[in-house]
Amino acid sequence: VFYMKTIFGFFKIILLTTIYILLPVVAFILITSRTSVIYGIQSFVVLTGSMEPALHVEAVVITKQSPIYNKNDIIAFKKDNKNITHRIVQIENKNNIISYKTRGDANNVADIDLVRKDQILGKMVFALPYLGTFILFLKTVPGFLIFIVLPAIIYIIFEIFSIKHEMTKEIEKKILLNMQPKT
Repeated sequence: VFYMKTIFGFFKIILLTTIYILLPVVAFILITSRTSVIYGIQSFVVLTGSMEPALHVEAVVITKQSPIYNKNDIIAFKKDNKNITHRIVQIENKNNIISYKTRGDANNVADIDLVRKDQILGKMVFALPYLGTFILFLKTVPGFLIFIVLPAIIYIIFEIFSIKHEMTKEIEKKILLNMQPKT
């Protein structure tokens, strides 16, 4: 019985740690991968090696909208309905319209098209290497079931056992009170 309680306690600690620490981080990344409503922050999974070695494939890049973008900033921008993360290599000002020439660090030449400020989604704040593999898996049905639904079900089961345990203790307490001689 002692070993079962120890194992039960160990799994409960792991589950609660996952729920209260990892789940909010993952939820934040999933939300910011769809929208920039949280303080202009967006996250992206790097899908190509164009920014190696600065950004590895399947790293998660966290960006924030900025009023100013400078040479050497790593930015995420929209091009042909795709999100691209490249470095600014040159800033051009033609007729008071600022555009940015970008290039992937691993690419030999700069991108052909200039990037307008309204295309920029944000400037890289930091990157989380290898987390993108997990995030991409979470976006699949099996990933969602394994890492979202299954932990929720396990948590509910643990809570049912806790409630059952507390009810058993209360019933035992009442039985013991009723068994005491009345004076």
